[in-house]
Amino acid sequence: MPFAESHRHYSHLLMIYPLYVMNPDQAENRDLIIKSVDHWMGMPDALRGYSYTGASSICASIGRRDEALKYLKMFVDGGGNGRFPCLPNTMYAEAGPVIETPLSASRSLQAILLQSWGGTIRVFPAVPESWKDVTIADMRCEGAFLVSAARRDGRTRWVRIKSLAGEPCRVKVDIDEPTTGGDLLLKKSPNGTIDLTLQKGESILLIPRGEKPDTAVEPVAAQENALNSFGLR
Repeated sequence: MPFAESHRHYSHLLMIYPLYVMNPDQAENRDLIIKSVDHWMGMPDALRGYSYTGASSICASIGRRDEALKYLKMFVDGGGNGRFPCLPNTMYAEAGPVIETPLSASRSLQAILLQSWGGTIRVFPAVPESWKDVTIADMRCEGAFLVSAARRDGRTRWVRIKSLAGEPCRVKVDIDEPTTGGDLLLKKSPNGTIDLTLQKGESILLIPRGEKPDTAVEPVAAQENALNSFGLR
């Protein structure tokens, strides 16, 4: 059955998100993923808030950073036409209250900041260029890991990972020459991942080679020219 008319749900794309059965690590599927989400969003008549949060999460999973933010903002703003906006208290309604949609938006934001699927933790996988400063603290990942990290001026300055169960740890970070604080560089695989050995309760700090960043967890200042109640621009 072809997807030939607009529909708000993405049931036909569940293999992409949230199941990741088809994912961007599979080179043979990447173009099809992009074509599928663009085709779905290219028929806007029946799209609603849940459509935009789903599209945001899918775009985040394939690294389309600006699109992930665009669709998250479209949810907040009511799809660009203001019909069904997210209210300042995060509530959302169409014919009546729709609690799953703002919860889905929270998940979209998490996908922009941190992902864990396919046995890999991905730190800041879809942070858009406009978000120069980002801080996360103790976000939980598959495999029972807590991740804290910070970006400043558009660069990832440090990542701390704590293992709560001693499970295998594979992480992908956008630090060119990551170290644990000394001169020894951590070996990256061809796809950019690093395998770490962490015992239960053990933590590791990843930083750029030759740098000693401040690893204090601090709030990020609100953007002065934010366009809405949530600080997004």
